[in-house]
Amino acid sequence: MASVELLNVRKSYGPVAVIHDLDLTVADGEFLALVGPSGCGKSTLLRMIAGLEDITGGEVRIDDKTVNTVDPKGRNVAMVFQNYALYPHMTVRDNISLNLRLSRLPRAEIEARVRTAAELLDIGSLLDRRPSQLSGGQRQRVAMGRAIVRNPAVFLFDEPLSNLDAKLRVQMRTEIKAFHTKVATTSIYVTHDQIEAMTLADRIVVMNAGRIEQVGTPIELYQSPSNIFVAGFIGSPAMNILQGELLSTDGGLAVSAIGSQLTTLAAAAGAAGQHVKVGIRPEHLTLAGPGEVNRVSATIAHVEPTGAQTHLLVDAAGQMLTVVLNDIASVKRGDAVELSVRPDRIYLFDDATGQRLGAL
Repeated sequence: MASVELLNVRKSYGPVAVIHDLDLTVADGEFLALVGPSGCGKSTLLRMIAGLEDITGGEVRIDDKTVNTVDPKGRNVAMVFQNYALYPHMTVRDNISLNLRLSRLPRAEIEARVRTAAELLDIGSLLDRRPSQLSGGQRQRVAMGRAIVRNPAVFLFDEPLSNLDAKLRVQMRTEIKAFHTKVATTSIYVTHDQIEAMTLADRIVVMNAGRIEQVGTPIELYQSPSNIFVAGFIGSPAMNILQGELLSTDGGLAVSAIGSQLTTLAAAAGAAGQHVKVGIRPEHLTLAGPGEVNRVSATIAHVEPTGAQTHLLVDAAGQMLTVVLNDIASVKRGDAVELSVRPDRIYLFDDATGQRLGAL
């Protein structure tokens, strides 16, 4: 196993900069996820660690050794790709063992490594099949097996589940997490799916336009986003972002938004009259009961029953809000409802900079 360090790393294609002075440390044995919208630079960054992309500036260190000029096979990393990259004419056994055979390892050692990887990934019965005889999930296991047999210091995953259907993605997430628990090898995982990142990673790096917006555990990013970009990216459905203004009240500061005056505990860093963005997660809005504060009047525009939850799209003072209610809700389009949100579940962001005000 090994740590990975990126020191002031930059990447440009001609005059176009895609990675900007990036610093990041991945601890030995850690599972780190890189997330962000398409084009933010996360896959480019992964390929720079692997040695598949040259860096324009800065330093990449693996196991305390600078590897800027080391070719990919000398970095002791293994990469699992989105498209599996299996040879169709080879059996599973031959696909997994190819790199070992090219390295001319003894046949007995190759067979032992293949058998160990196959047992770890539960594909022992598939070793004599060809890729065309496998399901998508089985092909991904074979791709992982090919990486495992190399005994790398670092695993690199480049959106490995994006070609799978929704049900299989959930299953493979569980299997990848279990695999990492067993081998405890440093892993860096690129995905555009923030739910995937939150369920797999020890820490998440949120990237935007070649820069790091925030690094933290899944819960830290969900509960304490540092800015409006992270707040809107982490969480599904996305956080409701509304326009508001801070007000002075007898009890301190409140915020005016969606046609209501809302009590908030997040306004300590703001001043009366300041324009702000107000963030409320869909799951933090509830149908108001008697005596509840922060009541918002709304009209239901759309209902999506999902079984365990009911998703609503509502119109509150001309602004559309997404609401997630636990369980089945007996409401329909056109119904007038009263919603409520706890004061400690309201996020405030500076209108100009997007940085979060106060703290939950």
